[in-house]
Amino acid sequence: HYFDPRQPCPKPNVVFVLGGPGAGKGTMCELAESQLGWTHLSTGDLLRAERQTGGPTAATIDEFLAAGKLVSNEIVVTLLASAMENVTRTTGKNNFLLDGFPRSLSNLEGWYEVFGRDAELPKMLYFECPRDVLEKRLLGRAKYTGRVDDNIDSIKLRFDTFKAETLPTVELFKSKHKCIEVDTSQDRQAVYALVANILAEYTDEKLTSQPLTERAEMLLGLRPFS
Repeated sequence: HYFDPRQPCPKPNVVFVLGGPGAGKGTMCELAESQLGWTHLSTGDLLRAERQTGGPTAATIDEFLAAGKLVSNEIVVTLLASAMENVTRTTGKNNFLLDGFPRSLSNLEGWYEVFGRDAELPKMLYFECPRDVLEKRLLGRAKYTGRVDDNIDSIKLRFDTFKAETLPTVELFKSKHKCIEVDTSQDRQAVYALVANILAEYTDEKLTSQPLTERAEMLLGLRPFS
């Protein structure tokens, strides 16, 4: 343990990461994790892990998903808070990228309920990209990922949900001057350079100057996936 379990854990340094389906959130978060020492947390991954391990809220999560509903904010934010505390206590790392959160204004409400209204609102990275580019990417991705939601009908539904649920959240962060927009229609290397620069003020300088790992080169399209 990095911190005495009896002591309160230091507050996490959080950046929210949002963007339309196919905007490159997962890729850029993984790059920041492998190259810059940030911890990438995806709400989808946390929910899947909770169900697979039969955690205390697994049955409730199954009920929400079976009914085609979004999982309650309380469960999502509690899982995030628990994951962040676990990472900090076991590794000492305190920089977190929350991929795909907050997806809605009610998600944000859940954040306030767990972390308190007095806590400073995290910054948001918003990956901006034209819809036609995103659709092309998603349909291209479907050929090799086999993701069931990368078909044209599901893609349309995901865009509709994003527009109705998530964009109002992005607009709120813009109005509070907490949103940094990144044009992800550019090539991945240019986007990563922008993201690394934005995160630099929180990143250990030694990490920003290290050579790219093999995995990072693959993610940036500099070498084929092995």
